[in-house]
Amino acid sequence: MKKIDKLILKDFIPPYIMAFLVTEFVLVMQFLWKYIDEIIGKGVSLGILLELIFYWSVRIIPEAVPVSILIASVMVFGNLAEKYELSSMKSAGISLTRIMGMGICIAVMTSMFSLFASNYMKPRANYKFIYRYNAIKRAKPALSIEEGVFNKDFRNVTIRVGEKGRDGQMIQDILVYDHSVQDKRLVNVLTAKEGLMYAGEDDDYFVMELQDGVQYREMKDKKAKPEDKKPHPMMRTKFESWTKIFDLSEFDLEAQNVNLTRKKYDLLNAFQLKATIDSFQREIVENERSNLNNFSQVMSYEMVEPEHNAKENLPSQVTKAIKSKEEIVNDNRVKVKKSKAAPQQVNTAKLEEVSSIIETFDKKGVIPALTTAKHRSERNNDKILKSVRMDDTLQHSQSLYVLRLNQQMSWALICILFLFIGASLGSIVKKGGYGYPLLIAIIFFMLFIILNIMGEKLTKSGSVPAVFGAWLPYTVLFPTALILTYKALNDSDFSYLKNMVLTLYYKLFPAKQDV
Repeated sequence: MKKIDKLILKDFIPPYIMAFLVTEFVLVMQFLWKYIDEIIGKGVSLGILLELIFYWSVRIIPEAVPVSILIASVMVFGNLAEKYELSSMKSAGISLTRIMGMGICIAVMTSMFSLFASNYMKPRANYKFIYRYNAIKRAKPALSIEEGVFNKDFRNVTIRVGEKGRDGQMIQDILVYDHSVQDKRLVNVLTAKEGLMYAGEDDDYFVMELQDGVQYREMKDKKAKPEDKKPHPMMRTKFESWTKIFDLSEFDLEAQNVNLTRKKYDLLNAFQLKATIDSFQREIVENERSNLNNFSQVMSYEMVEPEHNAKENLPSQVTKAIKSKEEIVNDNRVKVKKSKAAPQQVNTAKLEEVSSIIETFDKKGVIPALTTAKHRSERNNDKILKSVRMDDTLQHSQSLYVLRLNQQMSWALICILFLFIGASLGSIVKKGGYGYPLLIAIIFFMLFIILNIMGEKLTKSGSVPAVFGAWLPYTVLFPTALILTYKALNDSDFSYLKNMVLTLYYKLFPAKQDV
């Protein structure tokens, strides 16, 4: 390794590690601000909280490494330019691209690490985080019963407490909805003026003791039919004391059966995403083939069926005058003798005139024919609409997986792009340290985040293809990197742009002259 590479490596590693740790800290704080309200009061130990923070810090690695490259490159090359070390290297005949060589190697290795983290570390951390977080949200709901808020954490029971005492046990104005009945249309509600709630030993059960209340319960009429909309009889029961014991074993963190189907694409690596995209494509093709079959059935019914029954439904005077194809062919083959035909009297009887094909049907068969046609058309229309909705759903789901697959590559390659942006900006502005370079890096990273969120939103709304939405930040920042690199290689700055802005400003707002 040459001395210039050792110099860049020595100056690059400390700010790179510092920027990575600071970015991780900021993103972890974002997690705490977002989720701390749902974690506090659930009886979560410090170990589980640290475990959640660890999983979150692992899953944000692909987001943290690009800004680390950007901050480190701006600081290093800005510091070299400020101390005129960069100018000395250029005067010695070393090009800027050669000076950036070690930085490019670090950016490439960072991109490879980002791909590794996105494919192997992030999916596993996402799984662990979602599992633990969803379990914590449902853990010990008795501890988080708030005043005036309906608590639906208990199975088949909804509880609302009007007021709570300072000790957290005395409660007033209680409302309890029981949804354990099989027929959910039946109302079973209980109200009480005051009561007491507390957890049992080892938090295995939760007890509610209510006093001075009323229970309203709708009774099911066994003779009533399901489609009968008549009101059900109601039973009202007054009580002086009512006790309900809830089993808290269902809220055990280790016994949780958490649903992880939502945002499943965050739990897959690139190979699994590609396989899922291919399976979606096969389903889309099969659905489109089924849709074409439904269209063909509609067309065959509309065109073939009337042609088949047309002659049978015509009046007898018309059918006698119609010749079949065989009769026409045979008539053409017969040689007509050249002789004068005897004059015959022309039949002046007029055929019946019809204005609609319905009039040619038998009067008894008109209504059944129309009813059958209506039912068939409605059935075919429902099939086609269902197939179209299914196709839209499959394509939307496929686009989310395509977006996530391309985002993995986009977030990795943006590290290399940020190296060129940061090194070029540092050599142009000639400012090192933690002030000006950090501000520039934050501005560009915010632009990248905004473009990334914009592309994701546009993809989910169906406005743009998933590939374009994933590569939108790279598409916008790539020309910026080219311009900045060109300026840095030619030792030019943006003074002309500054002069243009000042000239335009003085023209719009001329200075006032003293009289």
